[in-house]
Amino acid sequence: MCSKLSIIALTVLLGAMCVHSAVVDQSQLVVEKQEPEGQTTQPPAVDEASVPEQCHQPKVTGRCFALFYRFAYNLDTHACEEFIYGGCGGNSNNFNSKAECEKLCLGKAEAPAETLASATEQSTEQTTQSQQSAETTISTVA
Repeated sequence: MCSKLSIIALTVLLGAMCVHSAVVDQSQLVVEKQEPEGQTTQPPAVDEASVPEQCHQPKVTGRCFALFYRFAYNLDTHACEEFIYGGCGGNSNNFNSKAECEKLCLGKAEAPAETLASATEQSTEQTTQSQQSAETTISTVA
């Protein structure tokens, strides 16, 4: 009878140890995404020598505590990435918009909306010049 109890106690003890060792600390887990064969997500090839020096600087939030959403060029990913700027300090790798960052650091063209605005400004400027020429002609004739 005593040996049966000790076998049962030993079995329960071993079972508890197995359950305890099966608990996994999830902070130690690493999950890797498997890419389909033949497809890799590498950043586009960019000649770092062609990237302006301003874009080589690291992202710096600055020493103040404001929360301005800005963009900075990342040399590792070859992309303009959003970060939070504190409002003072920092460096010149700090752009108000992604388009502004990409224009300087990647040499991308301006967005169509900006192109449209500049075309409108040019049209207004030409109209003003035409009106001034007409006024000059009228005053010369009179």
